[in-house]
Amino acid sequence: MNPVAKGTPIKLAQEASAKAARAKRQTGNPLKAALEAQGFTVEEAGELGLRFQYEGGTYYLPPSGADTEFFHLLFPNFWELESDEEFGRALVACDAVNREAKLVKLHTAEGDVWAGVEALHDSPEAFITHLPRYLSYVQEAVRVFRDAMLAQGEEQVEEQADDSQEAQEHAETAR
Repeated sequence: MNPVAKGTPIKLAQEASAKAARAKRQTGNPLKAALEAQGFTVEEAGELGLRFQYEGGTYYLPPSGADTEFFHLLFPNFWELESDEEFGRALVACDAVNREAKLVKLHTAEGDVWAGVEALHDSPEAFITHLPRYLSYVQEAVRVFRDAMLAQGEEQVEEQADDSQEAQEHAETAR
């Protein structure tokens, strides 16, 4: 007689373990499997890890090496930096967002601005349960960054207009 009876906690745990092992063998990547189970279409993206779309944006989950509890969600290239002046404004905006945003870090990389969330979880499934919240945090941080950049741009245009007006008034007074 089998010492592990059907339906016992030991048998149920063995079945769950076997099911998880089958799922891992089928996909080769438990994080990819967990994302796909939530309805995401996931692609392998080489060194950038896994790539998926969410509300019009492309997100990445880079590999974390041997650290199976570390997860990094990246939203790269959401703002292109077109000049040194804009780069300076972006640093100020990134700093402002990084002081206030929950979990999200903004940084410049390769002439663009990127957003990311770094988190520790026991398993890919645990990470995935928090993913909707992480995605909303990233989207909010990006919105605040864009608002700051646009506001700085408007201030700059106003300052240039004021400077131009002052120069014109000075030229008229000098005549």
